[in-house]
Amino acid sequence: MPVARKRAGAAKGRRRWSPLRLLSSGESGVAIVDFALVAPVLVFLFMGGVEISRFALLNQKLSRVATNASDLVSQSEFLTEDDMEQVFIATQFSLEPFELDDDGVVILSSVSTEDNPDDPRVNWQRSGGGTGSFSSRVGNPGGPADLPFGYEMKANRNIIVSEVYFEFEPLFFGGVITPKQLSHFAIYRPRLGSLSEILP
Repeated sequence: MPVARKRAGAAKGRRRWSPLRLLSSGESGVAIVDFALVAPVLVFLFMGGVEISRFALLNQKLSRVATNASDLVSQSEFLTEDDMEQVFIATQFSLEPFELDDDGVVILSSVSTEDNPDDPRVNWQRSGGGTGSFSSRVGNPGGPADLPFGYEMKANRNIIVSEVYFEFEPLFFGGVITPKQLSHFAIYRPRLGSLSEILP
């Protein structure tokens, strides 16, 4: 009987002191401190991952816009101003969920050579899809053409050059990717006609 009482008393003692032992161990407090130290790093990694993914996707979309715009124009037998407007509308769908708006623009140019392949000239040029203020690197209509990628033309050839420009701004901060101007180019040869002019 005394042994049983002694054991019961010991059990009560353990129960009585167990909350104090948990408090003195401080494991929950250490976890909170650890989380407070690690949380900013986790948030930075998450935001950086989102920013890098957004940047990569935007570049992919801009490249597709440049390719699609030049390809659509080069498939035509002849071009009108309405046709060009439809091409620029199509580029907006290709860029979704992004938008060019005031941050970007698509520039389409027709470039041709006559007997001298070293003297390519810009026949016409149109811009749209966005209202960004960018100048064409190819040149101005009626003037000499400066072709991207060191592209060389043969005599009596015509090509359609598309340029896409976009002012990239980080979504969260500039610590991972800084603001920069993005540009993509595409060159296609007309399939059915010279496309050296645009009809009214």
